[in-house]
Amino acid sequence: MKPAPTTPYRPLDITVPFPELTAYARTATRLHPRPGAPTAADSSVGGPLLWPQDEEWPVCREHGRVRGVRPRRVRHHAEILGAAQARPRPADGTGWAFTEAERAELREMSDSGHQPDRHDGSPLPLLALAQFHARDVPDLGSFALPGTDLLQVLWCPFAGHEDGPFSDFGPSTRLFWRRAADVTAPVRAQPEPPLVERARYLPVPCVLYPERIVEYPWADRLPPDLVERIDAWEDDLQERAGAAAPTYQYDLSLAPGWKIGGWDSWHRTGLMPVHCDACGAGMRLLLTVDSTEHQASWGPFPPPGCPTGVGAGRDEYRAFVCPSDPAHPHRMSAQ
Repeated sequence: MKPAPTTPYRPLDITVPFPELTAYARTATRLHPRPGAPTAADSSVGGPLLWPQDEEWPVCREHGRVRGVRPRRVRHHAEILGAAQARPRPADGTGWAFTEAERAELREMSDSGHQPDRHDGSPLPLLALAQFHARDVPDLGSFALPGTDLLQVLWCPFAGHEDGPFSDFGPSTRLFWRRAADVTAPVRAQPEPPLVERARYLPVPCVLYPERIVEYPWADRLPPDLVERIDAWEDDLQERAGAAAPTYQYDLSLAPGWKIGGWDSWHRTGLMPVHCDACGAGMRLLLTVDSTEHQASWGPFPPPGCPTGVGAGRDEYRAFVCPSDPAHPHRMSAQ
């Protein structure tokens, strides 16, 4: 049995030199998705959802006769790459050992801009991105609608919707809260769109290894005088320890990877607070979708690569919800 991925011990406790950071501490649950065979009863990324038979599966009607790639082709493409990687490399050092048939299929994908297939213009079923049970994810309960214990996340197989600041970097996303015990007759065959805009919008089925951690804010959310003292402390530490010295921003505050709760990073744009369209309240980070868990000292062991195959936003794609009323519409933001 493989060991569960876990976060390495922090290089140091940042609240020792800066005890005032204790007031800003938030818990987050790192999800550590890894390829597997989840069922509809499990928390997962890319697995089947616990969806009622008598509830219509959501669709998107925003796209016409668009071009994309069929999910079966995406999966076969991944199988080709995996098979070639597993073979001995050619002696001439020309790369992986593809067969001629495999080279032809890869060439077809490349020549079409990885969008070889055309849609007929009918409504597109949303993709099942993930589902999370409160029993598995400690930080989910503080966000849940009253009487619910299950969050299901679906997104459109094509980007271009307005879900919040910089949401054009990822697909339009829907959140569904429900009580798992109420789903007594789940669907057996889950709908799937006939094609997706990009292979990275189609998740690899993954089981989760939730782990609760403590995070501290992106520096722009802290008082300026505290940031100045942290900067001076980092400069002094780097003079004494060199390049190996940890930094607040990348080693001691926010973890990368898929997670529920915690603090939001603004490493691409600088701080851009997200506000609720319904009431104007500052929104709180619910879900982070990330292409990697490896950043500075945060990388878990064993190394995961990009287990979900998902890439949206620039690095991260985040769902924010209203702390005043969880029924208000969520917003998406990319970093």
